[in-house]
Amino acid sequence: MSTEADNADGGVAKTAASRVGRPPSVTVQEIVAAALEIGLEKVTLKQIADQLGVAQATLYRHVNNRDELLRLAAFQLTLQRQLPNAANAHWSDLAVRYAESLYEAFLNEPQLISQLLKGELGPHAEVDILEQFLGAICPQGFSELEGIQLFHSIGMITIGAASGAIGLKASKAMGKPWGESMRRTFAERDESELPQIRRVLPLTINIDPIPWLPSLYALLTGIAAARGEQLPPRTAHMTLLSGRATG
Repeated sequence: MSTEADNADGGVAKTAASRVGRPPSVTVQEIVAAALEIGLEKVTLKQIADQLGVAQATLYRHVNNRDELLRLAAFQLTLQRQLPNAANAHWSDLAVRYAESLYEAFLNEPQLISQLLKGELGPHAEVDILEQFLGAICPQGFSELEGIQLFHSIGMITIGAASGAIGLKASKAMGKPWGESMRRTFAERDESELPQIRRVLPLTINIDPIPWLPSLYALLTGIAAARGEQLPPRTAHMTLLSGRATG
């Protein structure tokens, strides 16, 4: 009898001890994956916590609220959906399509720019995409280091372009379109001032969105030259993108 009691007491003690100490660990990637599996439309943090087998409070160590979680999930989902099939694409086309998906992700979720600037959009938001990008680009003659450098170069151009487009959209929403603000600024200055800008102003003042793909194509052209090759003639995809950017 006492043996059974001792065993019972020992089992309780063992169970209690197992609950003491560090809580179950979970990563942002696991949280996002669980949200995508459940479905973004109706997912709750409680559902995610239950699926991952952790306390809901554990999730708040990684995401501040449901809205932030949805932004991260939408960002990753957008990028994953648009990475092309490497077997049927030139490396420059891979780069352009990744850039387009990144631009779209930031344009659709402007809060991501703010999170990025605050250092809140950590590596969990890009490592899986980077791994997939390297898997597509390295078989085409790039080292892993060169692939990472290309990945980050695309990011710098694209994030800058998205920030500019978001700013234009915000100024228009506030009733202060950038073009009108520029005209007003020039009207307030003496006509002899800023002669070089005045000469090109009619060509640029109504551009919306700001064309950014020519800058990307210049980057890719330089990389191709360093590799001793030329970029192939622009595909229909590239032509369409350029027309959209400059139209």
